[in-house]
Amino acid sequence: MKQIFIKTCIVCIVVLLFPFLLTLFLTYSKENSNSIETMNFNITYQLSGNVENLDFDRYIMGVVAANMPAGYHMEALKAQAVIARTYALYNIALLTEEGHKNQNFSTSELGLSYIDISEMEQYWGSENYMTYFTKIENAVYATRDEVLVYEGDLILPVFFETGSGYTRNASEAWGLDIPYLTSVSSKYDVTSTNYLKISEYSTSDLIQFLEKQYPEINLTKENFLNEVSLAERDSAGYVTKVNLGNQTVTGEEIAKALGLNSSHFYLEDYNGKIRIITTGVGHGVGLSQYSCNAMAQEGSTYPVILCHFYTGAEIITLNK
Repeated sequence: MKQIFIKTCIVCIVVLLFPFLLTLFLTYSKENSNSIETMNFNITYQLSGNVENLDFDRYIMGVVAANMPAGYHMEALKAQAVIARTYALYNIALLTEEGHKNQNFSTSELGLSYIDISEMEQYWGSENYMTYFTKIENAVYATRDEVLVYEGDLILPVFFETGSGYTRNASEAWGLDIPYLTSVSSKYDVTSTNYLKISEYSTSDLIQFLEKQYPEINLTKENFLNEVSLAERDSAGYVTKVNLGNQTVTGEEIAKALGLNSSHFYLEDYNGKIRIITTGVGHGVGLSQYSCNAMAQEGSTYPVILCHFYTGAEIITLNK
């Protein structure tokens, strides 16, 4: 997900600087939209040294399998299928505008993890393979040709594993004003077994580790919590700025350096050690997969879930 986060930031910046028309490869109107099958592109996957051409639905199945637990509720898997389809077409349009040399796009170019059908049994195990495969196949075909748009343009539907009660504003997380990526309630996250993680370090060990990552800093054991202070948070509670001795770094940088699940964390002195309390898993922008599944279990349909997390977005079907 870290690589996806970095790619997402780059993509968002490009989008703001060079707005592109969806008509690069499709024209959408309520009366006449193109189906995905008529679009001029091909997706490829390298397997055992061979390059294979992928049917688009097969590709979407592999993305859903790689990015969401197959044991999740069907409505959650449908939501992930719409996200995967939108994400792929969004990046195809963007790469086309940037001058991609041909209409062949590899799975790695499209930005999301992918598991091929031929690898799924090994991934899930023989006992679960047919059940999970059938669920994901049904989720993909039940949402076929459906994508998310905002004011007629495909959105960039970023997602993450588990939040901290509220999702983040993209403007605060990445400094990019994206109207459909605004903070919304993600209340079910607190029930996740991955919601809370507590790590403890001796002060001297933590100083040694941080000074190895940042050689210019000069920290002392006696004043550690004064010299390392969480200076700023966004409105969802994620750390955005950390004073680290004589340096200032981002919360994301510290989370990455310490191997934390997210940048929503706290530091405290606990029995002479430094305790780091982290909540959530991932960058916190867009859809929380855990809350998505919990909402589905509570009876929410995938359109309701998607429109909750992507403010102002709507689902359209390209072949209608």
